[in-house]
Amino acid sequence: MNTWEDNLFGFALKKDWLRIGSLVPTRPNDPIDRLFGDDKTDNIAASWEILADEYRIPTMAEFHAFDTEARTTTRIPIDSRSIEKGLIKQKINQSERLRALMKKGVQGDAALYNYVINDGARLADNVITRTKVCKNELLATGKVTIKENNLDLTIDYGVPADQIQYTLDLTQDADVASQIQAIIDAAKDKGVTLDGIVTSTKVLRKLATNKYLQTAINGVYAQGQFLSQSQVENFFSTWFGINTVITNDERYAIDGGVDEYLRPIRTKHRYFPENKITFFATNPGGKLGTGLWGDAPEADVAKFFGNAQSAGVSPYVYITQWAEKDPAVLWTKASALFIPVLYDPYSLFIATVEGDELKNVTVTPMDGESEPYGGKKVKTYQSGITTVGDKIVGNLTLVQGGLADSGPLAGDGYFMALHFGNIDPAATSVKVGLDPSAGTGLVELDPTDYDAVFKVADKDSQKLKIVTTAGTIKETQTFDLSSLTLTPGGA
Repeated sequence: MNTWEDNLFGFALKKDWLRIGSLVPTRPNDPIDRLFGDDKTDNIAASWEILADEYRIPTMAEFHAFDTEARTTTRIPIDSRSIEKGLIKQKINQSERLRALMKKGVQGDAALYNYVINDGARLADNVITRTKVCKNELLATGKVTIKENNLDLTIDYGVPADQIQYTLDLTQDADVASQIQAIIDAAKDKGVTLDGIVTSTKVLRKLATNKYLQTAINGVYAQGQFLSQSQVENFFSTWFGINTVITNDERYAIDGGVDEYLRPIRTKHRYFPENKITFFATNPGGKLGTGLWGDAPEADVAKFFGNAQSAGVSPYVYITQWAEKDPAVLWTKASALFIPVLYDPYSLFIATVEGDELKNVTVTPMDGESEPYGGKKVKTYQSGITTVGDKIVGNLTLVQGGLADSGPLAGDGYFMALHFGNIDPAATSVKVGLDPSAGTGLVELDPTDYDAVFKVADKDSQKLKIVTTAGTIKETQTFDLSSLTLTPGGA
């Protein structure tokens, strides 16, 4: 039995691509899939129109005199040109991959065959990840924006502007219940009964520290007692009829190529923003919408050209393989046509949590006349130090013998003496340091003066880091040092 399709090295059998759905790597389920199920359709635009019309709020017909013309109703406006552009795809050079595997000692068709199949599964998983990002963005903003690979597209689902502009103050002394009740009432005025929320664990923890909720749930003597998540969820259910509380802290990565050592560069992002709460109303089936999948262009190509260069569908992502003669390359590609559908634009009420960010710490030079370690004034070894955006600029002059007899400030070197200001009153900790450091790492600032001196060993690789903490909130600032000017000679 031939391992490869048509006995062409690198081409997997079509029947095996059909089962790739079971090969997609296991990972935590995105909880938003509970609200937006997936469905396959032959016509995405028509299906959207049907779904949007089916689940909108009923519109009243009118009485007419027998000799009058019936009033014409309207359909939900659908931008089919935008919908049909939702093509997601990714490919891999299979020839390079197979050659590299063989050079590493992987032998035999069976082993190489499994690597090809696994590559296809990974590509399919990457396509599915992009669809999950779309669902979460729709839930967090009421829109889906696509600005990548020569496609600049915003799909507006018609969520009214007044439903996406709410702000919530969740600080310890705020009247949280009244703010939430205002959203519940606004929804009822539009004929919508909100029954769920999606947010982050960070927001739930802020709710757990709110004195108003602590008192409402456990009595006046319970202020300061941290609420459990189940207590917060029960509060939403009992007071507001919100019986579904979803916390989404899952993350995905964006491929940034490889670094100088050929290691992959991955930038991590949240699916759902950390400072948002979306209130929603589901249909009788517990859904907000549907993830609509259609046939990618490759599916149509396969109908004309047969199996020689096509693979299969599993169940929504289409896997294609093809060969180029010059240069000789075998490609494997995963592609899909996808767009999320929101049944009812009035079903979302989106709030941004205020007071969630700590104030940025300011960085200025220490007084030039000061002698933080005795013997040498600051003005003798630094000048013109200031911040420009996220960079620290200015001049450092070599200090012979260092500023101390031992420790990280000993020995010849360039030293930077800084003062840190604008410290947030809520901050419980402010740590500073150079990263990478000489071994001390970040150290707590002295609250009596907020001054610190650093020895710059490599201005091009080291960065100044400031980490401010207040309870469960932590903010990090980073400053680049590469623009500093180092002057030899000796202070």
